[in-house]
Amino acid sequence: MKTIFDIGMHEGWDSEFYLRKGFRVVAVEANPQFLPAVRQKLQPFLASGQLTIVNKVISREAGRTIPFYVRPDKDGWSSIYKDVAERDGLASEVMQVGSVSIAELYGEHGVPHFVKCDIEGADEIVAEQLAAEPTKPAYASFEVDGEDDRIIGILAGAGYDRFQLVNQGYLPRYRPPRPAREGNFVDQKFDGRMSGLFGAELDPALWADFDLTQRRLRRWRRLHDGETGALVRYVSRRLGKLTMRTWLIGRGWIDLHARHRAI
Repeated sequence: MKTIFDIGMHEGWDSEFYLRKGFRVVAVEANPQFLPAVRQKLQPFLASGQLTIVNKVISREAGRTIPFYVRPDKDGWSSIYKDVAERDGLASEVMQVGSVSIAELYGEHGVPHFVKCDIEGADEIVAEQLAAEPTKPAYASFEVDGEDDRIIGILAGAGYDRFQLVNQGYLPRYRPPRPAREGNFVDQKFDGRMSGLFGAELDPALWADFDLTQRRLRRWRRLHDGETGALVRYVSRRLGKLTMRTWLIGRGWIDLHARHRAI
């Protein structure tokens, strides 16, 4: 049974999808307010050992207790960085949470097939730690805000040579392939709470190299920030929806998927 690291489990929607597909899941979540409901919902997988929940943060200070800024509203941004947690002007509450590293997770659970990372401002730390490991996951995904290219640069330096951008604001347009190309087939309808398809189930025709992916990301950024004319935005949006090249839709937010050159 292959393993997936779900880093930033949140309410467990991605973890549940991976579990139903037959993967073993190691779910890392620092915010304790999500844990009771997830444990209740996914109790059969916990009982069987298919799911492990790690109530810690991933940081550069592994094995320590560090401040974690929690938003009392469950849909808010909680983060190891106060400015990220409060970026919309609402206050956070600080708590002390234990930290763990990718190396420690490797040591206990082995090398995963896929890593999903969405941890509000700290994704770069995970990318750096993955890059430092001698054995890499076949696939990885990270939320990127479009303001810089550091994560894609780290991944490219670590041997990932194919990338795909998925606009998370338009996940309802995606459906799992049948027959499945990763694990079991699950007739899942995606929404804004989930990260969507991954690995070999992404459109094979839309993988691109480093340079083309950078250009696509910068194009999405210009469209998103209104740096192009209204006609260009309209045509790009229509084309993006028709062809599933969702980085052409200048709304939503972007996940960067990476495939290692060993695949």
